Amino acid sequence: MSQPVKSTGTGLALQILVVVAVVGVGALVFYLLGAFNSRPEGYRTITYRVEGTASTAVITYTQPNGSKTELIEISVPWHKTMNFPKGMIIVLTVGNPTQTGDLKCKLLLDGKDWKEQTAKAPRDKVSCGGIIP
Repeated sequence: MSQPVKSTGTGLALQILVVVAVVGVGALVFYLLGAFNSRPEGYRTITYRVEGTASTAVITYTQPNGSKTELIEISVPWHKTMNFPKGMIIVLTVGNPTQTGDLKCKLLLDGKDWKEQTAKAPRDKVSCGGIIP
């Protein structure tokens, strides 16, 4: 008659560790292959950014469907990131209602600086725009 094998906590822990490692490596491979990329094919990620010494600004910007927003009052600094189709014309317009302080509009393309303009008081508005490559 054979003796029952006693299970140790160490063996179970080792099995769990191996499973977690295999799942982790698999997730890393999927990530590196772009499986978790939320941007559709043929689109670029644009970040609208407003910076400066002014405390507030009024802005309008192009939305992914091509329409422009209504005038929006924001606190500076401000940013918004969205996906746009390649070839689309986009514009961010920034106004300085107090005409004090400086304002800068920036467009980032896939996380890298793309377009930038600065308005120094008393100039009251600045725009950044372009055709998405």
